[in-house]
Amino acid sequence: MHDIGYFLRCAAEDLGWDYQVLRGGWLHELRKGGTKHYVIGYSFPHNSNTAARVAMDKVATYTVLSAAGIDAVQHFLVLAKGGSRREIRRLCHEQLRLAGLSASEVVLKPVTGSNGRDVERAATFRVAQKKLRLLLERYDGVAAVSPYLSIRREVRVIVLDGRPLLIFEKIRNADWRHNLAFRATPKLLPIHENERLITCALRACEVIGLRLAAVDLVESDDLSWRILEVNEGIKLGSAFVGQGAEYLRAAAAVYLAIVRALE
Repeated sequence: MHDIGYFLRCAAEDLGWDYQVLRGGWLHELRKGGTKHYVIGYSFPHNSNTAARVAMDKVATYTVLSAAGIDAVQHFLVLAKGGSRREIRRLCHEQLRLAGLSASEVVLKPVTGSNGRDVERAATFRVAQKKLRLLLERYDGVAAVSPYLSIRREVRVIVLDGRPLLIFEKIRNADWRHNLAFRATPKLLPIHENERLITCALRACEVIGLRLAAVDLVESDDLSWRILEVNEGIKLGSAFVGQGAEYLRAAAAVYLAIVRALE
């Protein structure tokens, strides 16, 4: 099984690290001499806690990037902690209007999270209110809302220490989302032919202060590119490596570089 544990084990063997899984496949330990590092899920120790938290928070990411003049998909915070259902309904209505999205198709999502989980699309204000209320109830009164964009292409750039390790496009299938978890298909792209996107991804990492990240960029119908989100976790799972030997080698090279950067 080519999961993250497999790649970490292979990288550890190649680089002379001791590797072990500590808990259920999600907590990994790497040791060499007096040095010890942990990998939790898909989160590596390369980034500072503050930079990682900004990347995990979609609203914080948009706020930081837009303040630096980087084109990014808008994400607005909706906060309704501790309110009654009636109060939450009122706040949904109010905050959708404040965000200027009351007459637009919107996307509702958790502030943190990945893989497109609990990301909802709403074509009308009434539907948006209902879905947002359910999302707030599920996520302790905190959610994010974005304008819906008709996305032509979505590309991911994996960055380590100011250089691109991998770039691939996520080609969606029947679902409107471009997540591999929803059966989008990855397509490897040449690094040397995508300098514009790579430059944007590197700039985003620099602004947030990330050594390691997976940056998602989207092209909308007007042919403009902007950053959708920045992920501090690096996941190249079965949906990626299952595409064939070339993808397996690419994933192995990424994780090898990540472990080497711990030295």
